[in-house]
Amino acid sequence: MDGDGKGKDWDVNSASSGIQETSPDLLRNTPSNIARLEDVIEHCKGRQKYHAQTRSPWDGSDVRWYFCKVPLAENELAAAIPHTEIVGKSEYFRFGMRDSLAIEASFLQREEELLSEWWKEFAECSDGPGTRISAFSCKDSGSHADQLAQYRKNEEERVGVPVKGGLYEVDLVRRHCYPIYWQDENRRVLRGHWFALKVKLEWLPLREDVAEQLEFAYRSQVWHRRTFQPSGLYAARVDLQGSTPGLHALFTGEDDTWEAWLNVDSSGFSSVIGITGSGIKIRRGYSPSLSHKPTKEELRQQKEEEMDDYCSQVPVRHLVFMVHGIGQRLENANLVDDVGSFRNITTNLAEHHLSPYQRGAQRVLFIPCQWRKGLKLSGEAAVEKITLDGVRGLRNTLSATVHDVLYYMSPIYCQKIIDSVSYQLNRLYLKFLKRNPGYDGKVSLYGHSLGSVLSYDILCHQDTLSTSSPMDLVYQQPKDHTDSVGNNENSCTSSPVTSSAHEVVASDVTGENKPLAPSSSREEKEPTKCSSAGHCTKNVGDKEEEINSLRKENYLLRAKVAELESHSHRRDVGEVLHPEMRVKESCLTSEPLYGKGGHMKSYTPLIKYTKLEFKVDTYFAVGSPLGVFLALRNIRIGIGKGKVYWAEENISEEIPACQQMFNIFHPFDPVAYRVEPLVCKEYISKRPVIIPYHKGRKRLHIGFQEFTENLAARSQAIMENLSSLGAKLLSICQSREMENLDEAAEDGDGKHERSYGSLMMERLTGTEQGRVDHILQSKTFEHPIISSLGAHTNYWRDYDTALFILKHLYREIPEDPSLLSPERSLEQGLLAGATGEKRQLKKSFH
Repeated sequence: MDGDGKGKDWDVNSASSGIQETSPDLLRNTPSNIARLEDVIEHCKGRQKYHAQTRSPWDGSDVRWYFCKVPLAENELAAAIPHTEIVGKSEYFRFGMRDSLAIEASFLQREEELLSEWWKEFAECSDGPGTRISAFSCKDSGSHADQLAQYRKNEEERVGVPVKGGLYEVDLVRRHCYPIYWQDENRRVLRGHWFALKVKLEWLPLREDVAEQLEFAYRSQVWHRRTFQPSGLYAARVDLQGSTPGLHALFTGEDDTWEAWLNVDSSGFSSVIGITGSGIKIRRGYSPSLSHKPTKEELRQQKEEEMDDYCSQVPVRHLVFMVHGIGQRLENANLVDDVGSFRNITTNLAEHHLSPYQRGAQRVLFIPCQWRKGLKLSGEAAVEKITLDGVRGLRNTLSATVHDVLYYMSPIYCQKIIDSVSYQLNRLYLKFLKRNPGYDGKVSLYGHSLGSVLSYDILCHQDTLSTSSPMDLVYQQPKDHTDSVGNNENSCTSSPVTSSAHEVVASDVTGENKPLAPSSSREEKEPTKCSSAGHCTKNVGDKEEEINSLRKENYLLRAKVAELESHSHRRDVGEVLHPEMRVKESCLTSEPLYGKGGHMKSYTPLIKYTKLEFKVDTYFAVGSPLGVFLALRNIRIGIGKGKVYWAEENISEEIPACQQMFNIFHPFDPVAYRVEPLVCKEYISKRPVIIPYHKGRKRLHIGFQEFTENLAARSQAIMENLSSLGAKLLSICQSREMENLDEAAEDGDGKHERSYGSLMMERLTGTEQGRVDHILQSKTFEHPIISSLGAHTNYWRDYDTALFILKHLYREIPEDPSLLSPERSLEQGLLAGATGEKRQLKKSFH
């Protein structure tokens, strides 16, 4: 494709010269490609025959594409629906004008092939389109399971015409509109170029098989062969093959003018399609509704078309993967619907809170990450077997929600859960890159509930891809050097590796897996000698030798762990990255439980993390229990240099690999916890930042609370100033030299060195005064206990949360382009110019 906007790489004669594959880049709904699509449609030979060839007011050339609201049943042929020749009102939605252009351009390139495939599928429905049959029912090669597996594989790899802002694609061969980033939602698409006037003066599309028969009659100018009909009309009759017996069309007219009606013989079942009297008026080409007062459904349709057209013009510059938490196995839980609600809310908010320049500069794409769907854990079957019959409904609900947390805390299932999340994130990102090659925008993560903990753990191990189980620290026992002493009655020998295995492995939890070389050559390799009393003794005074011995043990253990980890990684990496990922039940790298002499040896489960294919800009933890997880693990957020800062606690440190982190929670959410006290001790007494109300003002009780707090603070400041007034009067009487010394001392006291915790806060937020914890405003008359029931799941539909995230994602784009640097201003100006050009094309198209 060349860059002059002429679209030379499109083969306009492909409909007659053969089928040519269209690359994903050519199908992208960018402004330049939309111009090419319009150019292709106007110059394509296949398009010429759809131009109006008469002067009839019922003759047009506008083709519109539709998609069904209800998904197809599994393996259901598209030809099986709709059941009637006229599409029912409110059963189908129109694609936006630009999406229709993209689909039509692709259709014209392959018209002969597609029409052949469509008629073949209609023929497979032996009893007509009203019969629902499986897509595999006419196949006789291979088993149904094999065909289904191959069908699924083809669905995963297919690339169609992108529509609906890049979230869906259209497969013209199967006539499917399918989601790109999730499954099980194939919808029937329909090409509308013949329409019937039915309910409330609305033109509804006819099914393709009927429309093609009418198109053939139109090109033959069948109205020139008029005869007297039983109805009294001097018209040409065209019998139509369809699911309704006796269906026919009547054409009347003179030369270049004509009119047509759809009718049914008296012996036919006219009630099936609602034809009464003299029939239903039909026309060629799309026409908007004739009603002067559009219905709510029509207004909704127009709104959706406008949004789709906007999405086709503005490029995606920020991806947000939304990782769900617990409860996705419940029947009424649907992450796709939740993300759809969040997407609709941000769209509405963007129209009121973002400037036109900001909306034209970038688009944000929210994509659900369904890590729990399809993940089978062996423990689930066992839990089902041991579940009591009493209050089984409540127990099943707990199994589908709370048990996910227990599974993740288990070292056996932790690996499978981490692998599932990492695999889905990489799969979604690679799918996006396949359709948007050369993407250089940003990627962020939105983690809800347990999903925020999973996202955090993955981000914390992007440099160290193997570490101990996240919950290993919770179960560790305090160090006890006497455990390594044998208790054999006469003699005992203990290898350095087995004696202190638990202590050494415990010291490795922070993720430092590099082997340490022995620091001394004087280390003893002989077993320790036992006293006559049967107790092993050591030389208490030789501290240096004991330290060297422990270092040797540390070195040997880490070398062994590294060796096992290397072998295990080579064996598992193919499974983790393959689409048919089947991770083993437990990835436990351990020593044998028992050594020589029957002494029990400890082990540490190792969790392997997958490297993400993208860098994370912002990590949003929403309704997150991350704080309590970190507290139980005795972990603080830092870069590993806070031993002095956290001197009173024996802690480990880790930090997520992202540019910024936010912890968003509702005050009554029983699952959410704060994070800032685990980053900086000075923030324990500081209140979280209040998220603004989306209507532009603070709620009444929040404003009153802040007023009283500010009033109390000011009163306290006045009292402190009055108490210090006497001291200031005395200082005036002192010598000027002493006054200068006091001022210098005060200036010196005012310059406080920043703490380690405050530096970590800046590292997490990107600014010196940045904050991590952000709290939503509760409603004025909201009861804490009652509100807690829905507070944890309401973030997907909360306007304040959506606006806060939206504002952050657009933070680098000014409202006014004049505030940009010259380089950015030129770049954004070109984009805005392209957008304006496409809007003008839209006006001229209409």
